Amino acid sequence: MGALEAQTSGGPRARALASASMIRCLLAVLALAGVAHADGGDWERIADRDGVVIERRGVEGSSVREVRVTTRASLPPAAIMATLWKHEEYVEFVPYLKRLDVLRDDGDVRLIYEQIHVPLVKDRDVTLRIRRTFSAETGVYEVASVAVPDEGPPESSAYVRVRISVGRWRLAPAADGGTAVVYTVRTDAGGLLPAWIVNTAQKDVSVQLVRAMLERARHDNP
Repeated sequence: MGALEAQTSGGPRARALASASMIRCLLAVLALAGVAHADGGDWERIADRDGVVIERRGVEGSSVREVRVTTRASLPPAAIMATLWKHEEYVEFVPYLKRLDVLRDDGDVRLIYEQIHVPLVKDRDVTLRIRRTFSAETGVYEVASVAVPDEGPPESSAYVRVRISVGRWRLAPAADGGTAVVYTVRTDAGGLLPAWIVNTAQKDVSVQLVRAMLERARHDNP
């Protein structure tokens, strides 16, 4: 039995769980861009551990749920914002990110193109429009993104084009001088992946992403 066969043997459930693990890699990259204000229901708290609260809710017309991660960081909002906006450095610390090109930079709005390697399933690519805002009155930074699949390079048979990916980072000043961090995301990875796999992976990887981004910000601000 070859390596690929060994990893995907064990019946449909085992193969599905393997696919869930693989898609976490994809969602980790897509989630970086920072959700649309969907008309969903109430948030359901599903975990609260190590200072990180994880919530989810359904989105009308979609089987993929919206996930929200809330935590606090010791760094001020401006320091975290600086790391979030260094897209050219993402390939240094984001697993499975093969390529990231900034196609257009209009200051507070960027168009970026990403290629993501996903083991066992076909690689993905995505074009995202990313916008940052700052309120001088509240001191709050936000980074919002949305997939714009027809604004980047043409589709290639080597990749599955991600057509739905929306996200938002909110960085608000905390009383202790740190930051209240809220990250919300909903991504449909495309292909024939079942919704339960995407929902499971999205929940897990959202927390991993927030931790990785804050760790990178600490690295940038020793």
